[in-house]
Amino acid sequence: MLPQDRQNEIMKQLQKFRTIKISDISRDLNVTRETIRKDLYEMEERGLIRKVHGGAILNKANVETNYINRKSTNEAEKRSIAKRAAEFVEDGDTIYVDYGTTALFFVREILSKKGLTIVTNSLPIANELVDYSEFEVIIIGGSVRKNEKSLFGPIAYRSIERLYMDKGFFGIGAVDINAGFTNVHMGESEVSRLMMIHCQKTILLADYSKFNTVAMNQVASVEEVDVLITDSNTDQEILNQLRERNKMVITVETEGSELDE
Repeated sequence: MLPQDRQNEIMKQLQKFRTIKISDISRDLNVTRETIRKDLYEMEERGLIRKVHGGAILNKANVETNYINRKSTNEAEKRSIAKRAAEFVEDGDTIYVDYGTTALFFVREILSKKGLTIVTNSLPIANELVDYSEFEVIIIGGSVRKNEKSLFGPIAYRSIERLYMDKGFFGIGAVDINAGFTNVHMGESEVSRLMMIHCQKTILLADYSKFNTVAMNQVASVEEVDVLITDSNTDQEILNQLRERNKMVITVETEGSELDE
C-alpha cells in the first residue's frame, strides 16, 4: 500500500471515530508502527491531524461523530474515568449527570448506590436508570437534539432555575488551558453552564483525546471546575499546567487504578 493510500485510510478512520491508536491502525493495514508514526507525522505537518500519545485525533474540534460511534471510541479510558468518578457519589446524594458517552458509562458505575436523586438532560441516561427503584430520576425537559439524544432550549433553562444539586458530573468536547472547557452545540453548552452554577461540586470527565482542542462554545473556565478526571494517556505537560491553576486533577490507568492527584 502506498503512503497516500494509507493516509487516506487513516483519515477515513478519524472522520468516523475522531481518534485512532497506532497499534490498531498498524494491525488493520498490516504495516509496522513506525510506518504509521511517519504517516501521522506527515499528516500533522499538513495540518490534517494532531498526534497524541499512542495515536492521533482529527484536527477539527468542531466536528462531531455519531453518538453510537463515539460510545465505542476510547471505551477503556472512558470506563476507567467513570469508575473513578463514581467514588465521589454517596448514598442519598442529589446529582446531575450531563449528556455524553462517558456520562453513560458513569451511571452504570453507580447502580449499586442507594437513595440517589438523579437529574439529567440525556435520554439514554434516563433510559438506563428508569428501572432502578432506589433512584428518583428527573429529566429537565426541552427540545430534543437527535444526534446526541439530549435536551436543551428555553424549557430546559426554566427547569434548571429552581434545581440545586450536591454534585454534577459533566462530559466535555474539548479542553484547552486558555479556552477552558468547550463544547460544539450552543444549546447543550448553555445547559451544562447553568447546571454547573447549580451544583455545589462540579466534576468533569474527559479522556485524553479531548485535550489541546477548542470547540466553539465555552462551558466553563479552568478555574470554574472543582475536579477534573482523565486517563494516563493525557499529555503530562497539560496536566501540570492545569494543576498550576489550583485544579484537582486525577489521572487513572485504563484498568481503573489511580495514578495521582
